[in-house]
This record gives sequence, C-alpha cells and structure tokens, in this order.
Amino acid sequence: MRYSTESGDPGIDDRISQPRGLGMKVFNVQGEMFDAGKDYPTQDIEFNSTPALELADTKTTKEIFDIRIKYGGDKKELYKQLEARDDTELQKSVRFYSQIAYRFGGYVVKYSLAPTGETQKKLYEKTVKPDSDRTTFSVQFCENLEKRPVEYAGKPWDDEKYPWQTVAKLVVPQQDSHIFTRKTFWEDHMVLNPWHGLKTFQPVSSPNRPRRVVHPASASLRHKHWKERDQHLEHRRNTR
Repeated sequence: MRYSTESGDPGIDDRISQPRGLGMKVFNVQGEMFDAGKDYPTQDIEFNSTPALELADTKTTKEIFDIRIKYGGDKKELYKQLEARDDTELQKSVRFYSQIAYRFGGYVVKYSLAPTGETQKKLYEKTVKPDSDRTTFSVQFCENLEKRPVEYAGKPWDDEKYPWQTVAKLVVPQQDSHIFTRKTFWEDHMVLNPWHGLKTFQPVSSPNRPRRVVHPASASLRHKHWKERDQHLEHRRNTR
C-alpha cells in the first residue's frame, strides 16, 4: 500500500484540505484476468479520502483537467475558476473510498477501507504506537440505480440507508515505510491500474472507462523516463 497526495507537490502542507489517495496491490491473485494485467497475478485497488469523485464523469473530467492545466500555476485564478462552477464544493473538498462503482461477483458495489484497531480508537488519548493493527474492507451494494447512480460518480451513496458491510479484514504489520529500496521499488516499478485484476472485480461507470487507456499511457511514459534516467546514470558512472 502507498499513500499519496493528488497534486503531487511535496511543498504542500499536509494540513491543507485536498484529496488523499491510497493505492493497494494484492499479489498472487488467482482467476480470470483482464488483458491489461493477465501477465501479472495482481489485483490493483485504489482509494480516495472522499466518498464522491470530483471528476464525476467523462465530461467533467475534461473540463476540470483543462482548468488545472491552464491555471495550475496560479492558485488564485484556479480557485476562481473552480468557484464559478456549480460543483465547486465537490471540486475543493478533502475512511478511504473507491468513489467509483465496481463489480463484486454478481453485484455492483462501492468499497471503503476503515481502521478499526484499538490504536485508532484511542488516537486522541495517547501517542500512536507502531503496533500491528487491523483495517476493515467494506462494500456498499447497489440496490437502486436512481438513488445510487453508477455512471455519475459525483454523488455519494447514502450510508445510513445503505450501510457499509464488512467483507474482509486487512492486517498491516509494523514496518519502516521510508526504506530507500522499498520506496524506489514502488515509485520506479509499481504501476496501479484498476483494470489490472479479476474480471469479477470489473471497474464500471463513466470515470472508469477512460482509465483503461489513460493508465497504460501514463505507465508507458513513466517507464520511458525511468529508462532514460537509468541510461544517463549508467553513462555517468562509466565516464568517471
């Protein structure tokens, strides 16, 4: 698993409200896979810190990316453009959620990851200790397409009428997350793609379909830069 901040700017204070992400790659998964990940028996699962997706559908995604590209270097103007939209609260918003719907065997669900260990329950009472702890993986079942839209991901499903149901428990052992080799392995070799996985866990909805093309293109570009960087470093070593 790996935590991330959407903007990718290391200078942004963690106390500033903005989406936080969590990526999880499950190894040694058995079953019928999509072509994108059939050579690697893994199931990729992505989470975000808000229950709804600000890039709610394909149209919204294009509009928001156009705004971010044009005004990304001017925070004041960027926020001005976002505040002019009807969905400004959703665009500026900050348990981890899938945000988008997925198949879950014969069902359609959204999923979440929530800490349930005693360490988290006593978080306000004492300093957090690096003990192993437990996190639950839960799902919300789609029972009504009008009240639980699948194609539009900008509306959260009501968790009072349709409560989360625990389907698995995840144990995270104590570890040093800043080991250089682990950090390098994830950043230079790991690629997360919701289309890497089982067909029974198929991504559905409008925001998920473009990922089938965008994620491989992004991964290809990253691998190209990694290769060029490694070749450059090797050349420098050989010419010393």
